[in-house]
Amino acid sequence: MTTFDQSAFHAWLRANSPSNGPLSLTDEPVLLAQQALTLLAAYPDRPVVANGILSGCGAQSALRLDADYVHARPGNDAVAALQRSPVTGCSMLLTLAREKSGYDPSVPAQAGSLAMFFNYVNQILKCPLFSQVLNDHIAPTFSGDWNNTINQIIGYYVGIPDYDLSALRQSLVNVAAAASSNPSTNQTLNVFSQSTINVNADTRVYLYSTNVQMVTTVTSGGKHEPDRVSNQANLSLYRVQMRFDAAQWPAQAAAVYGETQQSLADWLAFGSTPSGSLPSDWHPR
Repeated sequence: MTTFDQSAFHAWLRANSPSNGPLSLTDEPVLLAQQALTLLAAYPDRPVVANGILSGCGAQSALRLDADYVHARPGNDAVAALQRSPVTGCSMLLTLAREKSGYDPSVPAQAGSLAMFFNYVNQILKCPLFSQVLNDHIAPTFSGDWNNTINQIIGYYVGIPDYDLSALRQSLVNVAAAASSNPSTNQTLNVFSQSTINVNADTRVYLYSTNVQMVTTVTSGGKHEPDRVSNQANLSLYRVQMRFDAAQWPAQAAAVYGETQQSLADWLAFGSTPSGSLPSDWHPR
């Protein structure tokens, strides 16, 4: 069993304190998978639309404990309530890292948004209260029927709840329809950057960043042959999964409370990009 490094955690907390200057991806170590840095180099100006959710069988209990913390008297009572609410603690660390990175989900198209999002992920990877479960990039290519292709893509999203998968599926259906109606033009979808706190036997954080390209090609079959239709989808999915060390949380709660009082409810409220008033319209690129 790995011994918890208290001094390393306090160093991380100082580095991510709102009272200190901003951090960037040039601050060592960089723990992102190399493919994430390649993606950043290829798409430096990509907007990052975010979706933050709480899931798992312990989600409702976590919200109740978070409400107890929110309604506790500031000071010792709040710290005591916070010690009993490890999922609130998990969200506080995510908030500190996000704010320190400069990434703002409410302004997805701000300059440098993708770099700031990856900086946010990197800061969490460096936090001693999280242990890395997965840090990879997959880029499979699919062909054939769009419905089967979409089902295969959905299968890569482990840890995402059903209602979010439904929204993801509909986004992919929309892009497939656009590809079919605009043959030989790439339809590109930056689906979203999904941040999930999943509370079951343990507490895990899932951070996914996705790009999908879909294209339908129609080849003339000649005078007496039907046209040939082929579909192809390219998925680029960067996945990070981390386990939160809830057992260590009570001993760290007071120090974190000294840096931020943001609750789990705050993380849920401010961790997603607000929906705009205009309908979605996927243009060929």
